[in-house]
Amino acid sequence: MSTFRGFLSEFPRIRIDFFRIVDGQPPPLACFLSHVHSDHLAGLESLKAPFVYCSPATKEVLLRLEKYPSRMNFAKGILETRLQTYKNLKKLLKPVPFETPTEIELQPGNTIRVTLFDANHCIGAAMFLIEGDGKAIIYTGDIRSESWWVNSLVQNPVLLPYASGLHYLDNIYLDTTFATKKAVYQKFPSKAEGLKELLEKVSQYPKDTMFYFQSWTFGYENVWIALSSFLDTQVHLDSYRWGIYRSLAKVKEGPPCQEAPQLSGFYLGNHFKQGCLTQESAGRLHSCEKGSGCSVIDGNSEVVTILPVITRRQDGLTVYEVGAGGGQGDLNQIQELELPDVASLDQLVELCGDVISDQKVLLKVVKMLLTKGKGQKSRIRLESHVNDIGADSFEQQVKIERLVDELVRMVDTPASEEADDSYIPNSTAAQLPRTITFPYSRHSSYSELCELVSAFQPKQVYPCTVDEMTWTPAVGMAHLFGHCCSGTRFEHDDEMMVKYSDRVEQETQDQEQQTQTDSNIRSDSATESQVTQILIAEQISSPANAENNVKHTAEQNHFAGTQYETVNESFRSARSNAASLDRQSSVGEVPSPKKSQKRKREGGQSKADQSRPGKESTIMEWAYQAARSGDWDSFSAGLVSVRGLNESFELPLMEDD
Repeated sequence: MSTFRGFLSEFPRIRIDFFRIVDGQPPPLACFLSHVHSDHLAGLESLKAPFVYCSPATKEVLLRLEKYPSRMNFAKGILETRLQTYKNLKKLLKPVPFETPTEIELQPGNTIRVTLFDANHCIGAAMFLIEGDGKAIIYTGDIRSESWWVNSLVQNPVLLPYASGLHYLDNIYLDTTFATKKAVYQKFPSKAEGLKELLEKVSQYPKDTMFYFQSWTFGYENVWIALSSFLDTQVHLDSYRWGIYRSLAKVKEGPPCQEAPQLSGFYLGNHFKQGCLTQESAGRLHSCEKGSGCSVIDGNSEVVTILPVITRRQDGLTVYEVGAGGGQGDLNQIQELELPDVASLDQLVELCGDVISDQKVLLKVVKMLLTKGKGQKSRIRLESHVNDIGADSFEQQVKIERLVDELVRMVDTPASEEADDSYIPNSTAAQLPRTITFPYSRHSSYSELCELVSAFQPKQVYPCTVDEMTWTPAVGMAHLFGHCCSGTRFEHDDEMMVKYSDRVEQETQDQEQQTQTDSNIRSDSATESQVTQILIAEQISSPANAENNVKHTAEQNHFAGTQYETVNESFRSARSNAASLDRQSSVGEVPSPKKSQKRKREGGQSKADQSRPGKESTIMEWAYQAARSGDWDSFSAGLVSVRGLNESFELPLMEDD
């Protein structure tokens, strides 16, 4: 997923793939969009100016995308959903043909030259060469830099001077989705090798087999073309997807879409020749959205599913493609949950704590919300529509509890559900699986990225996909691509080293605090265990003696002040539970504390609520103690308070009551 914020230091008055206002940066005079995956569209829906330059196919697809952002209205207890499109951008989008140097005047006396190249990623995806004022950069967007693709670039007459050393690139802004030296990401099978494997597997099935290809996002158009040609059948799309791709063949103004003929068809003289896609459902190959009403696919257990993966490890394990590198669900009619501020996230977490009774499921939901809901004005993609939204609907409302049900479903659905391990009988061969997988990564392996950078030897590389919470110098650009570059200074490494040093210092302090907290908890647990043993041994025969023994035990363990009060409170809780056991004629294990959310709804306060610290440095300890005592509401609130640290915080696993 792209984390690039759109700013090019060499060309500070343009923006690429990020369209929100950024403090401290001058407003752009021109914008550029590499492709339509959602992680590259941030802020685009509300853009009023300036022009946005993109490929012809990107323009046509973008104008037909539909999303359904939802806002939580806690006052009314409803989820409000509206239809969002990008049709308002029709006059702002300026299509530029591929491999055609194009001058763009930003302002009088300030002109840049831009050339688009096919990025080998998805429909309309473009890589940009930007030149001007003695500087030159490449912004890759998302790419699959296979060897054949790199060879085509270095032979292109526009890029030839940079590949031959006659000109130099100041920077390559690089898709670093899989930029790591880990063995599994070193090398991927080529797309051609993946398609060969797929066609070989498909050929083993009976001639009347129905296939369903999981095209969950843009980028699998060549798979459609290959399967359609091999099986001699068109690919059925639902009306929404068909409307998007059909538009490619209907461009009336500007440069044509080079992808249109194979997918959507073309005119041969006065006769229209169909492409590989269709809205007719009679064929053997389907790539329609599930649940869209296809009479062939929906509810048909005999269908064989085709699922693309990234690669396979040497031990045989599969690295799945779904969700990797962004774009998840972009080919569906998307419903998103808008979180305009931190307060909205806090309210949602509190709502989940009230509604979700299963502690382990609640933990998963809270962690997902904190991970996906970071920062201001964040959005969380919902896996399915919370409400039944029709194509003509503009605004709908449902009870907000339906949202919680969807969040639970998202975290409680096993990943293996996507793959069916069952088999179908075949009289001429061994049993055949109901799910076919094949390697087909839309992003580059590390070795492919090195091949691209080495071909141009830029002064530096700037990554477009970075996890700041886990960044170390081992994933810095100097370490990964220094041997491929002509320069030695890497701007992004300089930026991250400052943040890295601050993070290491903070983590060291947190670790010291956690060590002290763990020590206190172990001591507290040991004393509480001794308390329980005293109570059981005396069978609550003499509460006064028991309390004296507890006090003596605490003193022996060097508890004093507030620590003794904690022990004494533990004693009182244990005594109450033990008394309950005694009434039931049972002497044994003391029950674990009940969740405090019931008390909270009744107007009471939990122990953690009463002792909530005022300083942020102690919130982590407080949240951990709240979780340990079974105070799940306070634990969830504590996690929200330390959202910036949640990646490094090892979430405790709670036992069911």
